[in-house]
Amino acid sequence: MTEEAPKHSLSRIATRNTCPICTALREYQNVLLKHLQPLDCQHFCNTHAWVVANSSPADSVSVIFLKAILDPSWHPASPVPDECDLCQRMHEEKESRLGEMAKQLSEPKVRSWLHDYGMLCSRHGREVMAKLPESLRGSVQDLILRNREEIVELLEGFLQRVELGSHTGGGILGRAAEFLVAQRGIEI
Repeated sequence: MTEEAPKHSLSRIATRNTCPICTALREYQNVLLKHLQPLDCQHFCNTHAWVVANSSPADSVSVIFLKAILDPSWHPASPVPDECDLCQRMHEEKESRLGEMAKQLSEPKVRSWLHDYGMLCSRHGREVMAKLPESLRGSVQDLILRNREEIVELLEGFLQRVELGSHTGGGILGRAAEFLVAQRGIEI
């Protein structure tokens, strides 16, 4: 990588409607792709081939793809950190951010704010919970339960409006997907 943007702390990017881990990973991936060099991506999975094609400098992508096409031994990587170069980088960043979140959750003010206003997707919520001491896991479980209940309420309201002929959801289906599996484009 030729350059990387400074990382924002999770507490700075935490908002009510998005998982701060997803947001941090999305930001990291955007910077990673913006400055991608051919040697940074020699093995890639299906997801990252498309992400690279859509988001990285065209000259780098051309070299990456040309090398793969001309190499008779090349094959698509599986979407796992030990095969895909970009999955590996994303996994390392995710582990770093999960550790940061676990550390921040030891602060009562952060736990309180996150519990009352924050959001964690179910994937990252479970992963950060595994890094916490038993005494702090309940706060993350409560947060995930609150997030779940809010999204259930929104989805039920959406379905009621559908029955009345209105199909506007205000992004609720995307929010539900993000809660279940993380933000779009974050595959690790």
